[in-house]
Amino acid sequence: MQPFDVIVIGDGVGGLSCAMTLASAHVKRWWDDRRVLLIGDGRSDLEKARLFNAPGITPGTDGTAVLQTMREQLAQYPAATHLTGHVVHIERCDQAWNVVTETGDMHSTPILILATGYKRWEFEGLPVSPAPHPRGGKPDRISLQHDGVYQVSPNLHVAGLLGGGSSQFAIAAGIGAQVAVEILSKWAGKRTHVHDLPERPE
Repeated sequence: MQPFDVIVIGDGVGGLSCAMTLASAHVKRWWDDRRVLLIGDGRSDLEKARLFNAPGITPGTDGTAVLQTMREQLAQYPAATHLTGHVVHIERCDQAWNVVTETGDMHSTPILILATGYKRWEFEGLPVSPAPHPRGGKPDRISLQHDGVYQVSPNLHVAGLLGGGSSQFAIAAGIGAQVAVEILSKWAGKRTHVHDLPERPE
């Protein structure tokens, strides 16, 4: 079993944004052929939405269309793999996280990111537990406590609404991107980012 360099669990807005930002750095000199795995069961509250106030998105766009566009954006990066599956067990083994799906498939990584939303917690084996969401608006909303830049414990991060952000498209996407930038900066050995710039004529 060849490990991935990072695994993101949850393929809603936060998880897709995080995985996309990570994989978009594949052209950096320090990337070193790293691989990103996104695992999700396709469930997202965005599927029930029509977006009118989301930056950069045509007003009235269905959430399902936005998610599909984000999946296509992720697929353009060779460093990214998107698997459909439901994770049921996570365990820490030495310096790795082992992630097991309901079909029994296991994937390993040194860095794990949880982005499964603020409504459900279906993992066994994790050394952390969710707390009430500070901005969820309802008593059954959950979040994970973190260090302020979404690290829960060494090499365990939280993205999207599970990170404690309010329920807005831009906030969920932004938290996912911030988590990615923190990890990319660690890999680069300095503060970094991934900006999309137009190609300049030679």
